[in-house]
Amino acid sequence: MRAAGTVPPAGPDRLFLGEVGSAGDHRLHIAFAARMPGPAPDSGELRRLVAESAARAPVLTYRPARGGWEPDPAFDPACHVVEYQVAPGRDVGAAVVDAVRDNRLLPEHPLWSLMVVHGYAADEHVLCYRAHHAFQDGVGVARIATRAVLLGRTVPAPDPDVAGRAPAMAWMRLLATAARLAAPSARLRPPPGGTGRARTFFLRLDRAAFREIAAATGASVPQVGLAVLAGALRAWNPAHWRKAGRRGTTVCFPLNLNGRLRDGGLGNGATIMPVVLPCAEPVARERLRAVMEQTSFERMAVYRRDRYPVNAPAVVFRLLRWLAPKAFPGRMTVSAIGMSLPLDGCFAVPPAYDTGGAAVSMLYSDTAVVVSCVLSAALAHGDRLPGLVEEALEELRREVTR
Repeated sequence: MRAAGTVPPAGPDRLFLGEVGSAGDHRLHIAFAARMPGPAPDSGELRRLVAESAARAPVLTYRPARGGWEPDPAFDPACHVVEYQVAPGRDVGAAVVDAVRDNRLLPEHPLWSLMVVHGYAADEHVLCYRAHHAFQDGVGVARIATRAVLLGRTVPAPDPDVAGRAPAMAWMRLLATAARLAAPSARLRPPPGGTGRARTFFLRLDRAAFREIAAATGASVPQVGLAVLAGALRAWNPAHWRKAGRRGTTVCFPLNLNGRLRDGGLGNGATIMPVVLPCAEPVARERLRAVMEQTSFERMAVYRRDRYPVNAPAVVFRLLRWLAPKAFPGRMTVSAIGMSLPLDGCFAVPPAYDTGGAAVSMLYSDTAVVVSCVLSAALAHGDRLPGLVEEALEELRREVTR
């Protein structure tokens, strides 16, 4: 029996904490960063901000416990403050990635911290909200960072009674999805050449181009983003995709369920929908059409309804744990998160767990689209991808607006 106030773990919480890595493993940490004007706040100001944020968002006081998540009876704001100073002129994105990598989270406390990164410029600093991927998914991180920390708004407390058992057919569909994501067709196809080092890049894309494409086709920002990635991956290794019989690259496209299951933002409230990026298609407009067919509202509603492992039977989790190592090597995960505030100076930091593939996060608002990408050290010529993404966006804009 659970202790009073304990929130049961969702399926992804259990997988991330128990099977993929420990609470202190920085490779499973995700973050939302905001560049702020002026000098960095001191430690006292940071502790006050943490205490005020936790009062507005009770989720920030929950720590891992036997049987789920429980409020930390000795919650201490000082345990969640990180000050990270870098050399003048240091690249901002690289500095934030280093801060996430160099500072561990302790499992006896709630799995998050508020970091201030400073020193790279005299008139600016970065506030970065960082959390373990079991504690929150990307939408949860962005929601808490913007509402509770930056905007000073309240967030409902986590609901301990949200978990339930899905019907048996839902588990069969979930396992079928996992098997599909473990197929060879889901692996990235980099160009030939020697491998390099793991790379992280941050790219601000032209929001006006997204508006023009949407006006001409009815596509959403995530649909345009997926089609642009397909074009960039095709240009990255054109010799592979020109050969007859190529079908595409299957990516993991997370769908968030926190609005229905976890309003308080606790736990990883996401399920995965496979999307085949049509990299073999030479026409940009047709790549977008293929993506739109796969990401219709109706298809996403089906995945949200019956492919979420809230409370999986033991046999299902044993199968998922067996499939997980096979599903992730060489794969690309692409998440898209809409924001209600301007994104000037904001960016996400995806998990840095190197599985031989890539993790891409797209933050978008009415003013900007910001792409963050972590590329495996196993992928050759990864430094070409940012430019290829920009070129693919312009190619799609030209085709649909002429």
